[in-house]
Amino acid sequence: MERGKPGAADPALRAAAEKAIEEIEYYQGWTSFINTLFRGVSLGSILLLMALGLAIVFGLMGVINMAHGELMMIGAYSTFVMQSFFIAYLPESMFGLYFLLALPAAFVMSALVGYLMEITIIRHLYGRPLETLLTTWGISLVLQQAVRQVFGAQNVDVRAPSWLSGGYHLMVGVQFPFNRLFIVALAIMCVTGTYIFLFRTWAGMRIRAV
Repeated sequence: MERGKPGAADPALRAAAEKAIEEIEYYQGWTSFINTLFRGVSLGSILLLMALGLAIVFGLMGVINMAHGELMMIGAYSTFVMQSFFIAYLPESMFGLYFLLALPAAFVMSALVGYLMEITIIRHLYGRPLETLLTTWGISLVLQQAVRQVFGAQNVDVRAPSWLSGGYHLMVGVQFPFNRLFIVALAIMCVTGTYIFLFRTWAGMRIRAV
């Protein structure tokens, strides 16, 4: 259409609109990149915690622990049990506190099951990596079936407390959920604590000398 006729597009207006669209797409690209990067960091933090345990067990004991995921499962179900206890026996106003007790309980229960595995079975198989691999794989199957018998085959729901709901708004289109920020912070604390224990304490020096 020619300029001046009804419905004709003003070149300056068209250029301004195209520039605005480019700026919006550029901004959306950056927000998408930041959100994806943060999701990757938060998921990577979970994998880091898993890998940290596997690396220490294999490095110190020479054991390929195929039941490592099941130990994390024990911790998760410990959290579910603690949540169920708060719902059943304590006022609703105290529900937000369950997570503060569930977190150490998950570590303790997982450590207890791992300790029982070590003193009853694994310590008799040191130096035999194939046997430990097959044995821990069998233990993982036993733990899975035991959990199914107790809690059923359906997934259970663990609700985040109110203080982990919502998120931090960095900018328009970018929000960091508080639960994922908590995971990242927990991973940093665990890695830092492990480093301090292994490299700054007498017990850690003895462990590294093995």
